Amino acid sequence: MKRYLIRLLTLAAVLVCGIASFHAKAADMNISPFFKEEFAKNPAVTMVAISGKQAGWKGLTSYRSVSISGDDAKADEMARAVRKDGANAVLKETSFKKGRLCFGFYGLGGEGANRKYLFFLDLRAQGKSKTTLVYIEGDWTPDQVKKLITKKIDRHE
Repeated sequence: MKRYLIRLLTLAAVLVCGIASFHAKAADMNISPFFKEEFAKNPAVTMVAISGKQAGWKGLTSYRSVSISGDDAKADEMARAVRKDGANAVLKETSFKKGRLCFGFYGLGGEGANRKYLFFLDLRAQGKSKTTLVYIEGDWTPDQVKKLITKKIDRHE
């Protein structure tokens, strides 16, 4: 029981530090409110926050994802924030349907471990009620990030 409590407390500390680290690095980004603890309390929201070391992803320092199901207003708000943050991206791949952002992959610049990426997928145009935002930071190429995201999506769809 004591070991269990120690592990639980350690995990909680790691998650808190990871969230705090993300907010320190991305506080000036429009997407940052979607990764706050208060936002995750919404029953329509699923959030994952891990560091690359926790997942065994060499070179990846931060992985944050948040998905919204059944809350169109929040999904639209998220899409607007992604478009604002992606406006100055050094790498952009986007897809729109009826003026709505359906897919976005953005390289936000940085060097080495400070490279930042955003991925956005809105499945509402396909009749599904799910919108996902992923923030990744680390020394990975755009192709490595795409491969990771594609694997994660294939597992959850």
